[in-house]
Amino acid sequence: MEDKIIKLFENETGVSAFFTTKYGAVEGAPGGTVFDNRELFGELGLEDSFKVWPRQVHGTDIAVIRKDDADRMREDGGVIIPDTDGTLTNVENVLLTSVHADCLPVYLYDPESRIVGLVHAGWRGAVAGIVPKAIEKMRDEFGAKADSTMLYIGPGISKCCFEVGGEVAAEFLEKWGSTFAEPKSNADTLDADSKYMLDLKAAVKAQAIGAGIPEDNIGISSHCRCCESELFCSYRREGGTYMRMGAGIRLV
Repeated sequence: MEDKIIKLFENETGVSAFFTTKYGAVEGAPGGTVFDNRELFGELGLEDSFKVWPRQVHGTDIAVIRKDDADRMREDGGVIIPDTDGTLTNVENVLLTSVHADCLPVYLYDPESRIVGLVHAGWRGAVAGIVPKAIEKMRDEFGAKADSTMLYIGPGISKCCFEVGGEVAAEFLEKWGSTFAEPKSNADTLDADSKYMLDLKAAVKAQAIGAGIPEDNIGISSHCRCCESELFCSYRREGGTYMRMGAGIRLV
């Protein structure tokens, strides 16, 4: 049987995190449908988890789930949070989720403060600073410390496949110069026909370091979802896909 799950933080106690492959994906509109896969939930041992489903909009809003919130919503077996691209909690057995076709899942875990977070980061979210915002919110809401926080950038589209035009490249060039946007040619001017290769993973890593997370606490998946058709769905490779793979993290 093909692997359905990529497990993360396996050497850490107190936390469980994963990313599903296309063999655990479910067809349907974006927004958490992959988590209707009951067989997958059984394999992960998540039947008793309270699930948080953010409706992602490529923004920077981050929801915080506290014990009172979890107790109030638990009866429904889960909660849908509109217009949200990141979630944080300090409550055990609350499963934070996100769904993906090419964008990055970014997992956060502070073992000292017992806080977890999950962020959906595409290029818009990265430019807008959703990852540093999540790190700051972990500190402000729960007292998490950046120097003890672990961050993992999960499977997503890599630089090898992330070709963009001048309009998108301009957003990166304005913020970081050519550090994360490499021109495909030696053209001196940026216009609508210019082509660049974006290194979204490197940009998110740099933002995390800038927000105080030690480089040694950061991991990056080598998987490229656009390259690896045998393992992943990809919106870009497939020219638009309704298949979504899922990311999840919880305190245990």
